[in-house]
Formats: sequence, C-alpha cells, structure tokens
Amino acid sequence: MKTVKTIVIVLIILFLIPISSWLIWNIKQSKPINILVLNKTVLGLERKEHRAIFWLLLNEKFVKDDNKVYRMEKDYYGFHPIKPLKSRKYEVKRIKLEEINDLVSHFDMAYYSDTYGVFFNEWYRRQSGQGKGTLIEGGLNNNDYLFIKGLHDHGKLLIAEYNFFAPPTIQLVRKKAEDLLGLKWTNWTGRYINELDPARSKDLPDWIVGIYKKRNDGEWPFTGTGIVLVNEPAQQVAVLQADKHLEDGVPEIQTTEYGLEYYNLPESVHYPHRFDIVDEQSNEVIADYKLHVNIEGKAVLDEFDLPSRFPAVIESNTESPFLYLAGDYSDYPVRMWTAKLQGIRTFEKVFYTNKENSTSKFYWTYYVPLLTQVLTNYQTSLTK
Repeated sequence: MKTVKTIVIVLIILFLIPISSWLIWNIKQSKPINILVLNKTVLGLERKEHRAIFWLLLNEKFVKDDNKVYRMEKDYYGFHPIKPLKSRKYEVKRIKLEEINDLVSHFDMAYYSDTYGVFFNEWYRRQSGQGKGTLIEGGLNNNDYLFIKGLHDHGKLLIAEYNFFAPPTIQLVRKKAEDLLGLKWTNWTGRYINELDPARSKDLPDWIVGIYKKRNDGEWPFTGTGIVLVNEPAQQVAVLQADKHLEDGVPEIQTTEYGLEYYNLPESVHYPHRFDIVDEQSNEVIADYKLHVNIEGKAVLDEFDLPSRFPAVIESNTESPFLYLAGDYSDYPVRMWTAKLQGIRTFEKVFYTNKENSTSKFYWTYYVPLLTQVLTNYQTSLTK
C-alpha cells in the first residue's frame, strides 16, 4: 500500500507542478514593448529561423501595445508560407517606403532574425542540388536600411543576426548598413558541418562543394566533421577537417572580460552552427568565437588571411543601441508549449545535452539569458 500511495503522491506532484507553473505565468505582469521581427527565410510552417525569439518573448511575457502576446505564425515581417504547404503559395510582408516613418514611430525596436531569403529551387523543388535558383525574396533592401536608420536616429534598439550583411544583400545597401552601425563584414561566413562527405551530409550545401571543386580540379577530399568557411562574393571556400586541422572540431564562444562584467553569461560554450566573420571596429565585443586550429589548420586560415578568433556578439558603444549576433542564434527547434510555464528555465538542464555538436546547450545557457537581459533592460528603460 505504501508503494501505491507513494506513486499516487508523485503523480499528483508531477501534475500540479506544470499546472501551478502555467497559472503563475498567467498572472505574471506583462511587459509592453512593440517589436518588429523580420524573417525572410521561412521554408516551413515551423518557422524555425525565428521560433526561438518568439519562445523567449512569450516566456518573458513581452506583449504588444494591445497587451496581446506575440505569435510566431503571424507577428513578423518577411516570407509567409500559406497552408497547405504543398500548394507552394506564399505572401510577403515587406517594409514599404511610404510606411517607414510610421513604423519607426510605432515600433520600439526591431529584431532581424534572418535576411538570407527564399530561392526558387529551395521553395518549389524543395532541393538545391542544381544551385539555389532565382531569388524569390531575401536580402537587406533599401527600405530595410531606411527603417533601421530611422530607429538608429531615434535611439531605438536594433538586434540583428547572421547573414544581415551577406548576399543576397547588394553591396550598396550593405555598405550603408555597415557605415550606420560601425561594423565591417569580411565577406566570410562559416559553419560547423557534422559530415563533410557530400553523399552523406544533410547540412552541406551543394553550391559550396561546387565552388571548392571549381578551384581544386573537381576534387572534394573531405570526410568526417569539420568547419567550412565561405567567401561567396569571391567564390572561395576553406575547409578545416576535425582530425587534420582542428584540436577541437566544434567552434567555441568565449565571453570577453567586458561580457563577463556586464552580462550573466558562461565563460564559454560550444556553438555548432552557422556564423559570420565581422570586424567590430570601435564597438564593444561581448563574446568571441574561437576556432581551435592546430599548425595545419592555421596554415589553411593564413592562406585566406582569416583569424582563428573573431567577434560572436557585438554591442554598440553609442547612444543608438544595437546588438549584432554573428550567428544563426534563433534557429533552434524549441517547444513552444513550454513557454507558458513560469520557472521552466529552472529546469533547463533537462532540455540540453553536453554534447559539443548540439545547439541545445548554447540556446538555454547563452542565447536565452543574453537576450532576456538585453530585452528586459531595454523595456525597463522605455517605462522610465
């Protein structure tokens, strides 16, 4: 009987904890802030390129000016697939020139989660084996620039992620955005690849392999895990193979002294995903990437004049606030139903693994606390 009673008590507790957590979340005070989220890269209804930021907005109960929570399905600008997905129909919600002044006035800040875009082969053929095809929607355009300039001129916050400066953004718009924010993109992007063998890889784009083969007599001699670095404008590819060029095959994010002083972040965490190489100029660096190359790996980087350490998170040092996340940080398949459970982050260790090639630990221990601090501090400043 004691065993049965114990089981019943445990089941009741397990039932009451999520119910109580949900009730506490519902009575928690809302944090009003008008945020324009933009994502031009939406190939599925799961909206994985901005899912993570909407989880955070919901969990922290940041709300719109009508006191309604943000919904990841509709509360964003950019590419909107229409159900059923097999119809391949879509809508694009763009920033229009005649609306820019009103948008700057209405929104307190903007979050550009992804501007890479959607291409013909990826959208209609659901593959890119013959290249990406014609661009359907993507890139930072001049209206985007005028909007973020308006935010900048009014001292409003801009948060932007990986691919903000990269193609398909045209060079003129990129240069204006760089000058506005005081950053300099190096033309290089990179990514940890779990399997470098094109025949077995799920995350190695064919077009990258094609660029390398054109410059190397049709050869691609890499297998296993590694890091691929790409300069798309110059059509250059550098490959760091884990067992040949790297002491640690996964890129690592290391928090700087400045970041440790002003943000409650871990000293380091592995980051097995996409990133870009940006020069911070005179801005503050919260964290750096570290590629753990050996002598052979350093020789590969030196061939292309690439560093092994470069900024991962950059913060403005001016009165016009911005945060640049030099990685695909909000691309994480978090379960949205957990967002309405108050205190869920207390159990964060349940949601991540310590495996170096998993993005889960980065999301829960780095992205969530960083963005929570930035957004909470900014929202608080608006109410003063």
